[in-house]
Parts: sequence; C-alpha cells; structure tokens
Amino acid sequence: MLAEQLEAQDILLDLTIAPFEPLTPGNGQNTSEKKEKLANAIKERISPDNLERLRHQLAGRLVGITVVFLLWKGSPTITNTRPVKDLDNLLKIVFDVLRQGPQGLGIIEEDSYIGEVYATKQLVNKEKDEGYRIIIEEHHDPEMLSTLKQYYSKTPA
Repeated sequence: MLAEQLEAQDILLDLTIAPFEPLTPGNGQNTSEKKEKLANAIKERISPDNLERLRHQLAGRLVGITVVFLLWKGSPTITNTRPVKDLDNLLKIVFDVLRQGPQGLGIIEEDSYIGEVYATKQLVNKEKDEGYRIIIEEHHDPEMLSTLKQYYSKTPA
C-alpha cells in the first residue's frame, strides 16, 4: 500500500553551491545574516524566472529534499571544525531559506511540506569545492498532502 502511495519522484531542482562554507545557526547570533547569505548564493545561481517557476510548480505540493554538505577537511596546519558540524543544524538554515519567510525564497510553503529528507556530509580536499548540493523532488503522498491542505485551509493567514 505504501509503495502505491510513494510513486517515482520528479527532480525539480538540482543545484550545487560552491565555493561556499555550509552554515549553521551557531549560538543564534547573525542567523538572519547567514540565511540571507545562503539565499543570495542561491539567487546568484537560479534566474529570477526559474525561481518564480519553481515557486509556482511547488505551490501546495509535498517535496523530498536531498542535501549534500560538502565540507572542507582542511589541512594539518589549520584547526578546522567544519567536518564536526551537526547535520540537524546544517539543515535548519537550508530549510529556512527554501521556505516562505523573512529570509526565505518561498520555494516551499512550509517545512511541513517536506515529506522526505536525505542529508549527508562529505569531506572535500579543496576549500574551493566546499558547499552544498541541493536536490528538490516532488514527493507523492496523497494522504499527507490532503492532511496538510486541510490543516492550512483552517489556519488563519
């Protein structure tokens, strides 16, 4: 039954952002600036027309997101904490930038419309290769989508 609900997914975005150090909220300071920095990096790589197309294409739809965090492993002479960043903290900024909101791009309506996540950290040898690979696919789960639409139709804007 689950296999019937979860059909093949269609890739809607496959974006690599490098060189760019993957960001975490840290201690909460400058989180808005970090989100804005990532949002700007995405806008530099996606045309305004394609960004608008994505927003319309994903409006009211569930998505599956794959994020590969490409982390520079540094050199023996440099203390580097990039590889030890927590995966959940790395995802937080990505999710906030993809959804609607103050620093968000509005590609996804709400975090709750993310039905599937795959995230991984990979070490890279060169700092210029550090960054993100973000893949967004449509996630087919009619029951979840129906539940979300019912919920948001009752929630005041």
